[in-house]
Amino acid sequence: EELSAQTDSLLQTYLSTAAYDHETAQSLWSHYSLLTSHLSSMLCEQLRLILEPTRATRLKGDYRTGKRLNMKKLIPYIASEYTKDKIWLRRTRPSEREYQVLLALDDSRSMRESRSVGLAFKTLALVSKALGKLEVGEVGIAKFGESVEVLHGFADGAGAGPFNDATGARVIEAFTFAQKATDVLRLVETSLKVLEEARERKAGAAGELWQLEIIISDGICQDHEKLRRVLRKAEEMKVMIVFVVLDSLHTQAKASGTDTGANANSILSMNQVSYKTTEDGRMELSMERYLDSFPFEYYVVLRDVEALPEVLSGTLKQFFERVS
Repeated sequence: EELSAQTDSLLQTYLSTAAYDHETAQSLWSHYSLLTSHLSSMLCEQLRLILEPTRATRLKGDYRTGKRLNMKKLIPYIASEYTKDKIWLRRTRPSEREYQVLLALDDSRSMRESRSVGLAFKTLALVSKALGKLEVGEVGIAKFGESVEVLHGFADGAGAGPFNDATGARVIEAFTFAQKATDVLRLVETSLKVLEEARERKAGAAGELWQLEIIISDGICQDHEKLRRVLRKAEEMKVMIVFVVLDSLHTQAKASGTDTGANANSILSMNQVSYKTTEDGRMELSMERYLDSFPFEYYVVLRDVEALPEVLSGTLKQFFERVS
């Protein structure tokens, strides 16, 4: 609790300054890393079970019977007067997988207004640390709002290199939470291009490449129909996109004792108004829950970072089971 209070105080000081300094950014990253260290270990172990290859599709020897001859064993087999007869290969080796994971964090003004910045940085530290411990492959970090910027690229890309504490501090320093809009459609379109280029650089490499994007935002996005079309393209490209919705307004209301039974401050109870054409051709005003038309199939509403390991691993497990 003391560490959490110190971190919140440091964050408020950091956000109130006109120019962010690297030393404070390093201190913030250290605080968030400490706050989420046990959770990152938990998430790492849960993801390890999901991300490890389980299908035995690679050939391995040596057996007396099998599917294919091991040509390297034929000469010793003949030289031994046909006694060394373990010359067959079987499909007993799990296929190797490589992963490229892109974390995209909302840098818009609404994140600051909804008091989601602290939860966003916690989530960023938790997921990036877990993936680092897991040695999952390549991790990229991007920020988005009106525009999209890759802060830490994949190998051979812009700003590439191992993700470490120095990288984490540099990433935090790059956020302003001052962008006036949250263009999720542009983010998905841009990130698909980034992931496609990263996949092309891996062309010909051994193993199976899986790509994942985790979007961390307050969940308010426009152009749902256009987003659905782009998300179908992502599915065709075998890119999984998970949207982590930060529901900080509900958490703040509950903490202050102003929470109502209907959870009025929560995105879960948010409504939107739209016009729909009736059967007789008239335009009719209708109201529906915002999340009922949310375009992302895989999304998590996060109020407490403690719940992220279990919920995120469950979402990923559901996706990988479906793909298999």
